Parts: sequence; structure tokens; C-alpha cells
Amino acid sequence: MSDPTEVLPAVPPPHEPAPLRPRRARMRTRTRVMIIAGGAALMVLALVAGALVGQRIADDDRRAAQQELADAEAARAAATARVETAAQELEARVTATDAALAITGAGLDDAARPALQAARDAVAGTARTDGADAGMLPDDTELIAERATRLEDAVAVLDQAVADYLAAAAASGSALLGDRADAADDVKSALQAQLDALTASDPAEVAETLTAYRAAVDAVVASSDAARVPATPGGTGVRITDPSSLQVVVNKRRGLPGDYVPPGLTTPANIPGATQVRSELIAPLEQMRVDMAAAGITLRMSSAYRSYARQETIYNGFVASEGVAGADTHSARPGNSEHQTGLAVDLDDGTGCNLNGCFGSTAGGRWLAENSWKYGFILRYGDGWQPIVGYTYEPWHFRYVGVDVATDMHDRGIRTLEEYYGLPAAPDYG
Repeated sequence: MSDPTEVLPAVPPPHEPAPLRPRRARMRTRTRVMIIAGGAALMVLALVAGALVGQRIADDDRRAAQQELADAEAARAAATARVETAAQELEARVTATDAALAITGAGLDDAARPALQAARDAVAGTARTDGADAGMLPDDTELIAERATRLEDAVAVLDQAVADYLAAAAASGSALLGDRADAADDVKSALQAQLDALTASDPAEVAETLTAYRAAVDAVVASSDAARVPATPGGTGVRITDPSSLQVVVNKRRGLPGDYVPPGLTTPANIPGATQVRSELIAPLEQMRVDMAAAGITLRMSSAYRSYARQETIYNGFVASEGVAGADTHSARPGNSEHQTGLAVDLDDGTGCNLNGCFGSTAGGRWLAENSWKYGFILRYGDGWQPIVGYTYEPWHFRYVGVDVATDMHDRGIRTLEEYYGLPAAPDYG
């Protein structure tokens, strides 16, 4: 038996095997896929981030706009509040100033009153113009703030005017206190306390401050008056300390500040030789000139107002030629001359006795001695009056004191201002 034939499996026909991708090619493909996927992811992230940023910007813009609106509303509210506060303060200041201006009497400086009145009137106009309530304010915050500033400035202006007025009152009160040294110590101390309070006063309380001050002044005056015995029967005992008063007494023991210049200096228009006098003398001098002319007398003027410096020159000239003792008999030292008040006049009638004792015997001298009181003038340095007034006879020297005082002195037979006001005699500089 033969060996079985070994049957071999059929061998498939040979064919070309499928080519295999190289490893590097596969890696490139995978990389491209990853890059595309990553780019897509980044794009998505960018879009999301952009959306988030845009939302954040929008939110920031909205919040900024809201804050800006809030700030604008707050600024307007603050400006409006300033207007309301300043308007109320200004109204209160004007009311207080009106009350202060209504207070008069001793210890106050009347010359300072017009300045305070003018300041009050000016700021009252601002109050009327700018002091509207909030409902009348414009929408523009800047305009509201400007209105507030005007009102606040007006308050400051009136406060300064009040402070100046109180300072002037303090100066007058100090002079009065010095002149009334014979008052009781307790009332003088009370007045000094009120003087100290004047300069520290709240402008809103000026009326109350002045009321208390005036009461202290009156107490000092009353105490002083009670302590005085007039120098002559009928003397008033009143002492005028204000240099601008028409009744101020200036003599060898009562002087004027070196820098004092009287108010309202004016030169009479129709009197030959005229120089400056206080404006209050213009009308009386003119009427006197007319009435003297009707009597056939010419009114002339030799001298009137003299400054401190001018009096110093005149006095020193007499001292150089006559010595101090000789000069003092007929020439005032600078600061003690009535001519510095603007109320004294040296008069003449053109008949040859100008500034000479013989003037008392001329028609003009006699007429003035007999009639000048009707026009508010008095003969200041009469014959034999030197022990009281300090100067030898000067029939040409007349002093304006006003018709009321001149008439009262004439009717009561009182010759000198020292006697009329109960002042010590002033024969020398003491």
C-alpha cells in the first residue's frame, strides 16, 4: 500500500499586498486634526471671552453712567443747599443790621453809620436777586453754585461792615470812658466789659450786643453826671468827645488827633478871602453875609480850617519870634487849635483891623458880637476870658456851635463853652 498522497492545501494565487502608511504620515494627519480642533476650541474660547468682556464693558459703562448721574444730582443738591443756607443767613444778617442801625445814642460813631447802611442796602439787593427758593433755581448746577457764592460773599461783606461799625463804636466808647473817669468804678468796669465784647461779637447778634453796650454807656454817663458840679450855674456838665460833633470843645487841655480831618470841608463861594470850613457853616455864613451887607457891612474871612501840620508851622513861627510863653498867649499848639475842627472862622470887615484887637470896635466887629448867635456862632475868646479859655482877646475869632446851643448860651448869659458844658478852665496846657 502505497503512502497516501499528501494533499497540500491550495495556495491562493499571489496578489499584491496593500501598501502600509508610513508612521510619519500618520502622525502628520493626527497633528493636523489636533491643530484644527485646537483652533476651533480657541475660537470658541475667544468668542466666549469676547462676549464676557463686552458684557463687562457694558456693565462698567452702565455703572459709570449711573455714578455720573448720581454725582450730578448730589452736586446740584449740595449747590441748592448752599443757596438756601446762604439766603437764610443773609436775610438774618440784614434783619440784625436793621435793628443795629435803629440803635442810637452816646458811645456810637455816627460817622460810621452811613458805611454800614450802604453795605446793608447793597447786600439786600443781592438777597432779593439771588435768594429765591430751590424751586426757582435753574437746572444748571454751575449757575446754582454761582448764585450760592454771590449770597455767601454778600454775607461776608455785611459781616465785615458790621465788624467795622462795632470797631468804630469801641473807639468812641473808649474815648467816652476816658472822658468819664469820674464815674463809679463798677459802671466803668461794666462798660469796659461791653467794649471788649464789641470786637468779639457775632454779626448775627449785633443788635443785642449794641443794646447791652448802650445800656453800659448810659450808666457811665449817668454816674459821671451825678459826680459833677457844673463850673457855672446852669452849666450842663455834658462833655462832647466826638471830634466831628458841632459842639466839640477844643482848648489847651482838650486836643485833637494829629491825623484828624473834619468831614465835608467846603469853601464858601461869596465871601472874600474864604477858605475851607465844615459844610454845615456854608448856609449860616452866607445868610450872615447877606444880612451884614444889608447893614452896609462887608463880611470877609481871614482864616478857617487849618490842618495839624499848618498849625504847627504857624505856632513854631510865633515861638521863634516870641518864645513859647509869648506864643501860647495867642496861638494854639498843633492839635489844640479850634481851626482844625473846621468850625472856627476868623472874620473881618475890610476896615483895616484884620486879626487885630481894634476889630471889636469896628462896625463889623460890633455887629458880629451882637448878632452872630442868631446864625449859630459864638465869640470864642472874649475880653478878659483868658483865665478860662487860655487866650487873649480875639474879637475876630468865632466858633460855630449850631443855632440851638448859641441861642441857649445867649439867653442864659453863658459866655464860654467851658462854662456851658461844665468843663474845667483851660488857661494853660496843664
